[in-house]
Order: sequence, then structure tokens, then C-alpha cells
Amino acid sequence: MKRYIVFLKQVPLSTKVEMDPVTRTLKRSSAMTRTNPDDLYALQSAVKLKRQTGAEIVAVSMGPASAEEVLREALQRGADKAVLLSSKAFAGSDTWCTSLVLAAAVRKLGEYDLLLFGKMAVDGDTAQVGPEVAGQLDIPQVTHLMEVSDISDTCICVRKKAGRLLQRMEVDLPCVVTVGRETGELDCPTLAGWRWAQRQAILHWDECDLGLEPSQVGLQASPTQVVSTMVPRRKKDVEWLPDGEQFFAVVRESMRRGTNF
Repeated sequence: MKRYIVFLKQVPLSTKVEMDPVTRTLKRSSAMTRTNPDDLYALQSAVKLKRQTGAEIVAVSMGPASAEEVLREALQRGADKAVLLSSKAFAGSDTWCTSLVLAAAVRKLGEYDLLLFGKMAVDGDTAQVGPEVAGQLDIPQVTHLMEVSDISDTCICVRKKAGRLLQRMEVDLPCVVTVGRETGELDCPTLAGWRWAQRQAILHWDECDLGLEPSQVGLQASPTQVVSTMVPRRKKDVEWLPDGEQFFAVVRESMRRGTNF
């Protein structure tokens, strides 16, 4: 049986998120959340392929218990099963440790044809996790997917973005594919899908279920360390000008000095 595994992340709904002064990581409990936008496009790509191949779609998310909401949305939009990777040991994981956990989940799930990721997450913008999982599993990867033109039991034919160019590629399966908004508009979720999603059980796995040691994951195991963080502060001086003549005088003086105002 064909199987597509789609990875989705819970991200803050806005940019107003507090930072932990000790760990220098986002305090995710301080903000409302949503599903990372690019991940929904990855899910929709899997659903479109499922209509052709009849594959099973498994949605996977790594995060706190509240990330179940992300998986419920994935089930509503077409996923068949859902797995939440949740443990205090995972807190603070960088992209390397995250890819280690996700690759372990893939191995536990067993056979698969495609691993689909959003191109990047809005709370990190690294675009590293998908390719790193491909590296952990030693399988090919396709980034910046534009379109899947054909898929068989052994390979997938795609069109992908490469800077200003478009590439056509034939890639052996299994492989990793990262997807963004270039693939088209999202389908609207349905009430019937929501009702079905609320009845489904979600599997919960921690580091023990994945065969990992706590020392392998989390903030302390992450090779990427945030040294410091700061919130940009901008102070502007406001000067009221009585007429247009003085305004243009200020503009001319600014241009003469080569400064902005």
C-alpha cells in the first residue's frame, strides 16, 4: 500500500510572542496558534496525489499537546491518520534535533513513498527540516515543488523552482518533497470533514516510543545555540512643518547630506 507522510507544525498566529530569557526560545504558550501555512499546501499536494493513487496519508506533528489542533485540521482536510510527537524532552530542539525525531517517527511508521513538508515555517524561516530529514534517512529530496506531473511505483516526475528557472526532474522513490504556495489555492475544509476529524484517535509518541534517549534531543542536544535575542526598537523624532515650502527645504537638505528622513 502506498503511504504519504505529511509533517505539519503549530506556529504562532502573530509576531507578538514572548521570548524565554533563560533558554532564548519562543514561549509558544504566550500566543494564539495556527497550522504553518506552507504545511497545508504540502498536505493538499498529498491529497491530490491520493486521488490518483489511493495512498494512505499520515499526518505527523512535533509539539506540545495543543498541537493536536493542527492534526485535527489535517484530518479534516484529507489525512487518514495522525501522530503527535510530544515530550518535555523535545522542548527547544533546533532543526537538527527536530529532524532526528521526525526521521525516527518515519522509521517507526514503516514503509512510505513520499515525505511532504512545508517549504519553511513562519516562526523560523530556515527551510532546513525537510532536507535534514532526507539526510537522516539517506533519501533524495526535491525542494520548492511547483507541480507533480506523474508518479509511479518507483519514481515521481516533478516541476520545481530553482531561482528564476523551472526544472523538470524524475526522482526515485521514496523521497522528500518540500511545498509552498506556488502549487495553487487551498481547498476549503468541510463540516463533514470536521465532524469526522473530531472522532478520530490521535497516536501520541515520545522519545521512548521512538527509541531515542533524552540526551539526544531537546535544547541541550541542539548544536545550534541562540546566544542572544533582542526586540528592535525604533525611536523617531517628529517635527511638524507649517507649509510645503519648509517641507521641500527639508527634503533638499536631506538629499544634500545623503540622509534619510
